[in-house]
Amino acid sequence: MDADWPVPLVDLSRCDGCGLCVQVCPLGALGMLDGWAVVTRPGECQYTGHCAQVCPQQAIALTFCLMPEPCLEN
Repeated sequence: MDADWPVPLVDLSRCDGCGLCVQVCPLGALGMLDGWAVVTRPGECQYTGHCAQVCPQQAIALTFCLMPEPCLEN
């Protein structure tokens, strides 16, 4: 199941599997899989930012796309 909004991206090359992000996620969207932190319930994620703040390896980031503002004609 995908979320209708961006969810955090965990860089597995940086994640050391400490699990701090899983512990602080207030909605239980993160979990551990094979020793790595992953977004196991993306539909629950509201990206409070707690996970990225506590990650000692800076392995978590919110990915997003920038959309240009539409041109408005006067």
